[in-house]
Amino acid sequence: MAARVSASQVKEIIDTTLNDGIILGNMIDTAHLYTNTHLSSAGHTDDILEKIELYLAAHFVAITEEGGALESQKMGDATDEWETSHLGSGLASTRYGQTAVMLDTTGILANVGAVKGTLKAEFRVV
Repeated sequence: MAARVSASQVKEIIDTTLNDGIILGNMIDTAHLYTNTHLSSAGHTDDILEKIELYLAAHFVAITEEGGALESQKMGDATDEWETSHLGSGLASTRYGQTAVMLDTTGILANVGAVKGTLKAEFRVV
């Protein structure tokens, strides 16, 4: 099955310097695989799956290019500082991933890869 979105659609929602081939071959391909693997039998309409795939692709672009929200910028000696403390992990780490999670009304994306509490183990020496 072909991807549901194009590089030009992704570029409509996220400003990027990546070329179409990289967006299609990496970000869209990954978003398509992720959507098919986790949501193909979830009961979503084709339109919703397309939007989820679009926002997942934008999420992958964002984590490739962005370091968080620009907190400060300095011209002399060219220093940029990015603020990321308010971001979550996984899909919560970008507004695009958060949108994909919101569009998935089944809650599957919210649970896939979610960091659960601390794992505990007990070891006994006999």
